[in-house]
Amino acid sequence: MPPINRPALVLIVAAAVATSACASPNASQPPQQEQLARAVAAPDRAGPPEPLSPVARQILKTRMASHARGMGDLVSAIMVLDYDRIARTGNAIAADVNLSRPVSKDATELNAALPEKFFVRQDELRAGARALVAAAQARDPYRVAAEYGRLSEGCVRCHADYRPTNP
Repeated sequence: MPPINRPALVLIVAAAVATSACASPNASQPPQQEQLARAVAAPDRAGPPEPLSPVARQILKTRMASHARGMGDLVSAIMVLDYDRIARTGNAIAADVNLSRPVSKDATELNAALPEKFFVRQDELRAGARALVAAAQARDPYRVAAEYGRLSEGCVRCHADYRPTNP
């Protein structure tokens, strides 16, 4: 029997270990895969977006520009796991989500132009931002990923509800 070539043996063992590690299901799947799949899925609605009056769209226009900047900052912080910045930005998003439900159906109350479903989505966004802040404060990268997945899913669903689709 010929002598065993030690470097070759080490290479064979390493290859076997790597192959078995890669063969395990979901070993390389990010923990937020399920949330990502839901976020990019077709919207629940079959028809066009829900109508918003021109007044309602004007109310939301400035708010959505601020929201877009906050979400951009949040993504940047999450990509480098800057927990302090994630927490600060999440708190800012939660604080910025503050359109009040109308107290009456009075036409002079601007927020009466927004449907109740919008306020439900807004409540979900605030709760999601706070959950993300808690995950960042715990310094748990997998929890941050999962909470961000849920938060962004809510954003996508709200946009699917109210934004006209791009051609």
